[in-house]
Amino acid sequence: MEEFELRNQILLGEDSTRQFKREPSADAKMAGEIVAFANSGGGRIFIGVQKDGSIAGVTGAEAEKVGEDVAKIAWDSIRPPFSILSKSIPTADGIVVIIEIPNGASRPYCDSKGVYWVKNGPDKRRVQSPEELARLFQSGEKLYAESQTVKASTLEDFDYNRFERFYEAKYSETPPNRHEEREACQRTLENLELVDSDRVTVAGLLLFGNRNRLPVLLPEMKIDAVWFKGTERGGSEWHDQRTITGTLADQFDEGMGFLKRCLARVQGDGSFNQTGRPEVPDTVFEELLVNALIHRDYFVKDSIKVFIFDDRIEIRSPGKLPNSLTVDQIRRGVRRSRNVLLASFAPDLLNFRGVGSGIVRALKIWPSISWVNDTDSEEVVATIGLNPIAPAA
Repeated sequence: MEEFELRNQILLGEDSTRQFKREPSADAKMAGEIVAFANSGGGRIFIGVQKDGSIAGVTGAEAEKVGEDVAKIAWDSIRPPFSILSKSIPTADGIVVIIEIPNGASRPYCDSKGVYWVKNGPDKRRVQSPEELARLFQSGEKLYAESQTVKASTLEDFDYNRFERFYEAKYSETPPNRHEEREACQRTLENLELVDSDRVTVAGLLLFGNRNRLPVLLPEMKIDAVWFKGTERGGSEWHDQRTITGTLADQFDEGMGFLKRCLARVQGDGSFNQTGRPEVPDTVFEELLVNALIHRDYFVKDSIKVFIFDDRIEIRSPGKLPNSLTVDQIRRGVRRSRNVLLASFAPDLLNFRGVGSGIVRALKIWPSISWVNDTDSEEVVATIGLNPIAPAA
């Protein structure tokens, strides 16, 4: 990086990827800064730059010591130990040391006191709630919501008849009898991570749970569907609304039913006596709804929202995009699984293939689809525009 590029970076100001410091902080505080960047996608600390963006600079000897000290902090005061790179950029106003902090490969990181930090705009924020800490571990692929057992559950909450039908269809054989081969049956369910001892996992309930018990055991894992009058989410009038619970297959079927009921049918080029075609092809909703059910963040205690307006449909899924996935990658068919277990069962239980082609296919049929990855609200919003340019035949 040359001085010109450095100054352009400084002109952008501080944000979640850039931080300015006149001089290094004390060891403990600097460790927290590095942890926050490593847990939040990485970034740069510019040493020798004032908060207002003016360059104060450091001397050559100071620059060398800064690099050595910060590398030692990253190795000695962060768990697990972390490697950083430093660069010294000469300018007309003195040397600026850039500390390059990559997105940590062994997330989450904590400081020597066991405190976990994340970026909050240009500042850092301590992770305090168990739910946020669980999501931080999930982002590092060290913890999965779907594999957690539900403490209030018992094996009576697992619908074994539904599981038998699935097992026979998938493997062309009958699973162990739950009454006569109890140990073999238990082992089969545990190997599939559907149960753990005498408790059912989140995945086990979402795939094969007793429908009457799911609203009690997993109250947030549902779809809230509203068909509004008008175009404003803050509107007080609606045509219809539903709370849709049950297994993922139940939620998918009823969610699709709600969408189909609320959308018009258009005549197109057909005769008056023909039933016409859906305003938006079913395939578009199938892809977006099943992706919301499979890939949502189940650590976030909130429901999927299906909002229908006069000019658009929104499918709002709890959680940010997983594993550094971007909206542009979604549009190109790139897939990253947050819930690997659910995704592995989905092709046999839902209209889901899991190879990334569904979104590309939906866009080809109906180009008026957009996504917003709202990292502040921890929500992904897929919007289907209504009455757009004529869709592809």
